[in-house]
Amino acid sequence: MSAGTTGVVRQHYQGKRMAIEDLVDDFWRDALTSNASGPEAQAKWNAFIYGLKDRVANFPQEAQDEVFLRAAKHNAGRIAIARRSLDALRIELGLPPAHNPLVDAAAETLVRATVWHGVGALFRWFR
Repeated sequence: MSAGTTGVVRQHYQGKRMAIEDLVDDFWRDALTSNASGPEAQAKWNAFIYGLKDRVANFPQEAQDEVFLRAAKHNAGRIAIARRSLDALRIELGLPPAHNPLVDAAAETLVRATVWHGVGALFRWFR
C-alpha cells in the first residue's frame, strides 16, 4: 500500500468518521448480544459486508481494497480470540461474560458462520 493511498484512506475515514476496526467490533458486539446462529448469523455478516461496501463505494479502488483487507485482518483476530475463549472476546469488546451454555453454543455457531461465509464475502469484492 503506497503512502498516498494510506493518506486517501485516512482522509476518507476522518471525513466519514469511520474506523474499520470499530465497525468490525460493532458487528461482533451486536452478533454476540443477539445470540444469532446459523442463517441468522450469516445474514448479519452479509449485511455488515454490504453496508461496508456501500460506505466505501466512492473511495478509489486501492483504498477500498485496503479497507476490506483491514476488516478481514481485524475479523480474523476476533475469530482467533473467540476460538480460544468466547468470554475473552466478550470482555475485550466490553460485554459481560456469558455463563449460559446455550448462549455459548449460539456464539460458537456465529464464529463458524462468520469464518466460512464471511471471509468469502470479503474477498468477492476484490474480483
